[in-house]
Amino acid sequence: MRTAIVGCILMTLCWLGCLTPANAVTGDYGDVPALDQGWTESDRDTFYHLPQGSPIMPYEYFMALEQPRSEALFSDRAYLESMGMNYWTSKNTSVLNPNGLPIGLTIDRGMMTDEPMLGMNCAACHVTEITLNGQKTLVDGGVSLFDFARFTADLLASLKETAGDPAKFDRFARRLLGKEYTEQAARKLHRRVRYFAQRREQWSDNNTPDFSPGPGRVDALNIILNRTSGHMLERPDNSIAPNAPVSFPPLWGAPYLTHVQYNGVVPNRGAGALGRNVGQVLGVFGEVSLIESTMPGGYFSTVRLDSLQTLESSLQTLRPPRWAEVASRGVLPPLDEPMVANGAKVYAANCVECHQQVDPQNYGELASLPVKLVPLKDIGTDPAAAMGFASRLVSTGPIKGRPEAFVRGEPFCATAQANAVLAHITVGVIMHDVGEAWRPVLESFWDDLMHRTARFFGGTFAPEEVVPSDKDLILSMRAQGAADAEISAALTARSTNRAALYEQMVKESHLFDGQEKECMGEVQTAQYRARPLDGVWASAPYLHNGSVPTLKDLLMPVAQRPTRFYVGTPEFDPVGVGFVQDQRPHSVLLDTQVAGNSNSGHEYGTSLSEADKLALIEYLKSL
Repeated sequence: MRTAIVGCILMTLCWLGCLTPANAVTGDYGDVPALDQGWTESDRDTFYHLPQGSPIMPYEYFMALEQPRSEALFSDRAYLESMGMNYWTSKNTSVLNPNGLPIGLTIDRGMMTDEPMLGMNCAACHVTEITLNGQKTLVDGGVSLFDFARFTADLLASLKETAGDPAKFDRFARRLLGKEYTEQAARKLHRRVRYFAQRREQWSDNNTPDFSPGPGRVDALNIILNRTSGHMLERPDNSIAPNAPVSFPPLWGAPYLTHVQYNGVVPNRGAGALGRNVGQVLGVFGEVSLIESTMPGGYFSTVRLDSLQTLESSLQTLRPPRWAEVASRGVLPPLDEPMVANGAKVYAANCVECHQQVDPQNYGELASLPVKLVPLKDIGTDPAAAMGFASRLVSTGPIKGRPEAFVRGEPFCATAQANAVLAHITVGVIMHDVGEAWRPVLESFWDDLMHRTARFFGGTFAPEEVVPSDKDLILSMRAQGAADAEISAALTARSTNRAALYEQMVKESHLFDGQEKECMGEVQTAQYRARPLDGVWASAPYLHNGSVPTLKDLLMPVAQRPTRFYVGTPEFDPVGVGFVQDQRPHSVLLDTQVAGNSNSGHEYGTSLSEADKLALIEYLKSL
């Protein structure tokens, strides 16, 4: 099985100084106090506003753009805050952010030009604020309430209205061109606005879900696969609706975990962090040319690997938010220490088997904290994210015949797993930036990271000569007339991997009848990770898809959990530990009866006494 890659990368731009804050967002806003999580203000500015290679549209166009159905600017602070975007100081300006845009918006660049472009980096989804009694607190690396789907939809609507409404366009053109306005310049500008509107519409056509994910959630894996196997391969028929939204995961401790993604398919050691970060950029507006280059080799892209190390290094010093610190400011109630001590015992007896305890001040070595991977059949939570990634097949189009691992491996057949296409493009992007001198490193990385998962799980590689491969066994048993169910049972019987989807593998193998066995897919897995729970109090809503609003609700049997609740308000609930669930302006109703939103599974701790549940929650606040 090839692997998915999610994360965030950065690059440095030399032309930032030429931009001026002429259109800066203004208003009488107070600072939002940040917590002591190991970062300086310089660290925050870097994380908040360094571009990652995700160009959306020309930066100056964005600054002159109006909101849809309004003459107010799109960059208006109150408008962007209504989408869940965050600001951190009253001025909110710096060299990287001269116009005072919210956390996560950047000045980027495109593939073929140094024209300043509006970009977005990972901070848009991984910095949040909590509010209680009118007091705001900024949480770095937290679960943002950013409504990514609304942002992209409104941006598209604004561009289309600007291109189609003469009065709206005239205001836009005069605002942008100023003294250089002429009829000829306006006509040229109009053509470019239509072009960028078409680009955003193409993105929307391939990446609009059938229901609103709401604030704090996005189907990252399917959007990444849509971009790589649909857009980049120029095969829109490979795209599917991204209907498996997941919550933005907290980032503190991420560099130290053995697995970071919810479905735990990419080991975090070695080059794994680099790969997942590149994949994130490919999903968030990154561009790649699949024309193979030779000097240097690989695929040319907007991604810049040199700044990735800067980001990864900054995350190494990020620590989880501490409830006690927020309580000392009078925002949260103080912890009940005797109850915390009782809760620690409940945790040790009921939770630590999956969620190991860590010391956030000393995580240890990078990629050293074991993250338990729980088979879908055991955890019982919504299957859409795990199953969608494991079972998606696509047409390979222009990369048919190229090595699956870019530098080695079997050539792509006409049909392949979407995650194999993603891995191929990711390695190609990395190859282009690190050049020929790094080829041996990349080949070693691929062997380590992209090895056949049938032999990978458990941390060791079984000798290939001991038993026939999964592919050989399937072909052999089929030649003997065995039914699919018999073949699946035989594969399961000899494996210890409870997350393996052998039924899916056998089913998919029928698609490759008459072709070489190398065209058959590798064994797939359906699983979710169980990470340490440091800072869990600040990472609501819960489960991988954000379908349970509070810790109190998570300790209830599924039948007693809320089935419909509103998400999007930063108002904190210190008793249930999560966000309030009632309807507020710009909140979105989350219906757990919709496929992809299920609040089922993870019924651990639901049978505890009420006293033990309260003690456990108090202990979880202290982590």
